[in-house]
Amino acid sequence: MNASKTGHPAVELTAALLLTASVCAGFWTIFSQLEWTRSSAALWKYRESLMQGWWVSLVVSAGALIGSCLVAAALVAGQRSGLRAVRWFTQGFVEVVRGMPLLSLVLIGYYVVLNNRTVSDLLSRLSGLLGLAGTDYDLAGKLFAGILLLSIFTGAYLTEILRGGLDSIPLAQLDSARAVGFSRGQVMRYVVFPQALRRVLPALAGQFVSLVKDSSLLCVIGVNEFTYQARAFYAATYLGVEAFLPLAAGYLLLTLPIAAFAHWLERRFKAATAG
Repeated sequence: MNASKTGHPAVELTAALLLTASVCAGFWTIFSQLEWTRSSAALWKYRESLMQGWWVSLVVSAGALIGSCLVAAALVAGQRSGLRAVRWFTQGFVEVVRGMPLLSLVLIGYYVVLNNRTVSDLLSRLSGLLGLAGTDYDLAGKLFAGILLLSIFTGAYLTEILRGGLDSIPLAQLDSARAVGFSRGQVMRYVVFPQALRRVLPALAGQFVSLVKDSSLLCVIGVNEFTYQARAFYAATYLGVEAFLPLAAGYLLLTLPIAAFAHWLERRFKAATAG
């Protein structure tokens, strides 16, 4: 017999009021000491550069999200290849990337692998095809290189998440689907993928949120994203915490919709299962 998930209305109301009061008191204690008058004026002065940085972070995150899904699909296919050498290479690649800090991957990938004239020219051309190129030649190459490196890093993690979801499907279900005449593609489409996606959805959403926040590390190669502009804002105003509050708010605007969409999908999957 399941226990009730809700308590007495009076207890619920009291708990809600206490929690709200505690949070408000904490925010008041922390933020009442900040220089709001000076920070508001400085924030308005640098609003355009901060908005530009936020937009770059949005473009990088969206591009890396799509790119990481493509990388993960290729790596998952490689892990399930009939060739043993391909499986070993794919698994080794995933483990190496997952074992490296993102900062190391970005620095090594950009300055060692991608930082030559031929490759940077190719990246700039690709950036132009994707509408990411600006007037600055170097900026276009850095932007696309950042998206590429972030896609590889996140794609390696997505690969393991998807592999775990696919391997969690019982073999009996696959055999039953083949017994009723399903082809291999139909088994994957109608039996494996829906169940695997439902099981790994929370982990996927968490990884996509991490991808958005990890994009802040691209400032080390000169990508003018949100964190880069926030650091420039801090260097120009010396406001301290006030300079990074817009950074926190801006990243919440990027990550909260991802979390909300994931929760919506979970509810839809539960409703479909119950139906």
